[in-house]
Amino acid sequence: MSAEPRKLLEEGWSRVRGSMQGLHGDGKSFGIMRTAKIKTLGNMGASLQHTFRERETPNADPDRTRDNTILVGGDNSKDVLAAWKDRAPEKIRTNAVHGLEYFIGGSPEKMKAMSREEQDTYFRDALGWIENRHGKENVLSAMIHRDETTPHMTVMTIPLDDRGKLNCRSFVGNKKALSDLQTDFAEKVSEKHGLRRGIKGSTARHERVQRVYGAYMSGEGTVALPERVRGSLLRGGKESDADWHARAAEVATDALRGFQMKMREEKLDMDAKLNTAQSMIQSLQSLQHSYKTQLDAARETLSRLVSSLELADKGAEANAALEAYADLEGKILKGDLGVLKDAAGSPARIDKIVDIYDRAVPEGTAMTEEQARFDRALDLTLDAMAEGKVAKRKDPVRIAIEARALPYVQKALAHLAQDRVTPPFISRDERSAFRAEIESSLSEDELVALKQGDETVLEDVLGDRLSQQQQLSLALAYIDHSGIDVGSDVRNSLIERLVECELQEGPVHHERGPRH
Repeated sequence: MSAEPRKLLEEGWSRVRGSMQGLHGDGKSFGIMRTAKIKTLGNMGASLQHTFRERETPNADPDRTRDNTILVGGDNSKDVLAAWKDRAPEKIRTNAVHGLEYFIGGSPEKMKAMSREEQDTYFRDALGWIENRHGKENVLSAMIHRDETTPHMTVMTIPLDDRGKLNCRSFVGNKKALSDLQTDFAEKVSEKHGLRRGIKGSTARHERVQRVYGAYMSGEGTVALPERVRGSLLRGGKESDADWHARAAEVATDALRGFQMKMREEKLDMDAKLNTAQSMIQSLQSLQHSYKTQLDAARETLSRLVSSLELADKGAEANAALEAYADLEGKILKGDLGVLKDAAGSPARIDKIVDIYDRAVPEGTAMTEEQARFDRALDLTLDAMAEGKVAKRKDPVRIAIEARALPYVQKALAHLAQDRVTPPFISRDERSAFRAEIESSLSEDELVALKQGDETVLEDVLGDRLSQQQQLSLALAYIDHSGIDVGSDVRNSLIERLVECELQEGPVHHERGPRH
């Protein structure tokens, strides 16, 4: 056989083989049905928050979220969790799978070619297939998403068997059962809509995901193209130019996507750092101007005082008083609690300490741990001395100053108490300011503990004890809306505890203000 006929034969066989595997032409018409085990209520809450767009979803278009359709269940994660609780048995094994989530979709080309009515019919048929398997009463939620690249449906079920026990194994017991499940779905649902079953045991998509993720993690700028299949003289099988070019382009495209993910992440990180730095610069400039004004006024007053004392021949006494004032101010700035012990029992001396403290540590100053401890001790001293009366430092002006100390933290708590669906902050500047307030209010050890999932460090961040639900909500807001990178186990643990806390206590409808 001459070279030209052999080339035509090889290329023709390549196209036939590709068509059989769904790689060419109209072969990309697969029906997609995937299942995921939901092992804890925290995991279920996180998944449902994604379903109902109650947390930031980068791959979803907010302008198209209104096109999503709820087919079964409530319109928020909390209602679906409550429905799960109503159906769940009293006794649950510690290792029981709490939910089984289904993803129903299809090849992007085929789904986009369908009309809206054809898509809806496909999804409703798939929902009926799931209801037949689990029982209609055990389907907790079903939603069609049209705000992502390809329309798809997400269905959450509680895997109860005939005895009313959580038994996920009876639905997806092993690899063979999963394969049979795919076949049954194809025969009863997807094939009626022109969507074929995927190739059994195919790892093509998994390999592509691995390539993209590998390029993202390595950050290297080189791409290793695949070797061309040479075949053999007797068996043939040589890869055609078109097939090799297609494989090489696929590898290069996957690597490029990984690089783009890495660059996008680095850009977001740099933007967040830049915004934080700009906010800090603006705050410092504002403080600088305020301090300069106060300092100029103090210098003018001091100059007049010194001149008056010198005219009255009291210069030596004035210098001694100034040295005593400077010494006391230095001790206060160091957080020396001995100052309060020495002044105990003398309201006049305590009032003088209050005046010096308020001048030395004005509103908006970031306090050290020692200064914060001194501030709390001073408040306790005033409370003990007041005996039911309003002390000097507790007047309405001072209370208003304390209430403004962490405005973004207070705004986040007020928002989360009323609305758990939308994030408390939309703009990048607000998120940066919120993050700066949290981090400036905690020590380094407390901040490390917060990033490890310890919400209790936020208990008195506003000077008043926050409830556990408020602590958990604030911790999640800090992690989810401030660009903080923590492990998924930390976030899931916080979500699970928050969900359990809400189910036990109900929503919080009030805000607690500063200490009075």
